[in-house]
Amino acid sequence: MTPSVVQEPWPWQAHQGFPWDGVHYFHGQTPLVTDGGAHLNEWGLVYEEWGPSTGEPVVIFHALTGDSHVATHHARGPLGWWEGVVGPGAGLDTNRFHVLSFNVLGGAMGSTGPSSKDPEGRPWGSRFPNLTLFDMARAAHELVAGWRGDRVRIIGGSMGGMLAYAYAALYPDEVSAVMAVGAPIAHGPWAIAFHTIGRRAIVSDPNFRGGDYYEGPYPESGLAIARMADMVSYQHPESMAHKFGRGLQPPEFDDFQITSYLHYQGQKLVNRFDANTYLTLTLAMDAFSLSPDYLATLAKTPIWMVGMLSDVLYFPQELEAHRDVLTQAGVSTRLAWISGPWGHDTFLVNQEASSAMVAEFLENSAT
Repeated sequence: MTPSVVQEPWPWQAHQGFPWDGVHYFHGQTPLVTDGGAHLNEWGLVYEEWGPSTGEPVVIFHALTGDSHVATHHARGPLGWWEGVVGPGAGLDTNRFHVLSFNVLGGAMGSTGPSSKDPEGRPWGSRFPNLTLFDMARAAHELVAGWRGDRVRIIGGSMGGMLAYAYAALYPDEVSAVMAVGAPIAHGPWAIAFHTIGRRAIVSDPNFRGGDYYEGPYPESGLAIARMADMVSYQHPESMAHKFGRGLQPPEFDDFQITSYLHYQGQKLVNRFDANTYLTLTLAMDAFSLSPDYLATLAKTPIWMVGMLSDVLYFPQELEAHRDVLTQAGVSTRLAWISGPWGHDTFLVNQEASSAMVAEFLENSAT
């Protein structure tokens, strides 16, 4: 199905070659009422799928600045963000599994979000409602339930892992197991602090104009600073010291290499993401917390938590405490670790380890 309002790609979408081969459009069949009481009468999600339709169904939820493009669909296609994990012979073997991934509601790559056009053809901008991860899970459910109608296994990284918790809490009878990678069951003050800095940078950009900037210019400076702050939280001092030290950037040698790297990462996100989407998704992440009632419903679903030993965004001791909360609520929980010096981003950088962990999860959670 195609959305009721089709639009030309925005600059950040065109920069990524969107829509790439393999993109499909799902149009919501019922109006979505958000937890905040807003009504989205017209909404849709972009999704992609891999593997045989008769394969075991697995759904992947992406991280904050991710999208539906987990892996390429053919040899000449653009690479995905988990290329070493999803594909023929990989940990999530697409010869065996039928895989679905989608861009979340509120996202920047084709799904209904702040940059989408409303039924009258205007970008939502400042009028787009605040969302919760539970709102995003309800939208995802309409897609996933109609996709196969089977019980599914869900794999999510970072924000995607939090969204997986929300989805399983809402629909426990439809989820056979969850693998949540680098994902807390409630967002803590340390993580909220980094997002707060990022949002302040965006709304303080003179080009933000209250969120109604789609005729240009865009709040590029604010979004770049937000990304720079987040990149600090995604890294680890050891990896920074090893990669950059106190080295200066050639050819001028007038800037530290780490400074140049952060500027590069900021501009890189500007080229592929939307500032309003950053606000929408980080606010939803910061508000996320599993209530006792949701914890009770999760007791029906085995949870595989995966943490990064070098993570300084969601520290190992934080995930251990969250594992204990889940266990005390009667949830069958396992906590495993991926090693490497790359901090929170280890699950994206060390794809060989992530692939092995996914394979183990799928093997041991088979129904």
